[in-house]
Amino acid sequence: MTATAELWTYDKYLTLGEETRSEIIEGDLTMTAAPGFSHQNVSSELDFILKQFIKKNGLGYIVTAPTDVILSDVNIVQPDIVFISKARRGIIKERGVFGPPDLLVEIISPSSHYRDVHVKKALYERFGVAEFWIVNPYMKAVEVLALNQEGRYELISDGCLMADGKEKVASRVIEGLTVDLTEIFTEDFTTER
Repeated sequence: MTATAELWTYDKYLTLGEETRSEIIEGDLTMTAAPGFSHQNVSSELDFILKQFIKKNGLGYIVTAPTDVILSDVNIVQPDIVFISKARRGIIKERGVFGPPDLLVEIISPSSHYRDVHVKKALYERFGVAEFWIVNPYMKAVEVLALNQEGRYELISDGCLMADGKEKVASRVIEGLTVDLTEIFTEDFTTER
């Protein structure tokens, strides 16, 4: 954030209204456009798989964007998919999730690639989000990162249908969950404009 830039806080963020898709990272406000169809298709497929597993096993709560995750007064994000375990239900309020969820998913777009893969990854690691999934519809790839004992993300599972043919990824936070990538990358709309 530059010295002349305006510092955005949670209270100021609330003045934007619920219709605005925006995030604040380190006091810097970013407005985001609606995601593309590929992004939404992958989000819908993955959410369906996660929701079924979580409900069947009574593990907690899962929601999709736009849902505010308030990590601090100057760090408010809207990840694509948010999971909070039953044991941590107390961080859920009507206005959003106040504190680090157990698992966050970001589905990258060309315009959000750097922000999701680098900026948000560092932010989620710093605030102690136990597991972070980076989903790339263009590469048909998923990376699952989990905090290690030092509080740093390490790759625990990855798969890419196009490159290595690995078709499944697994979660450490949602015990027993394995996701078949052929079920989330059902069609390719990424080349069509």
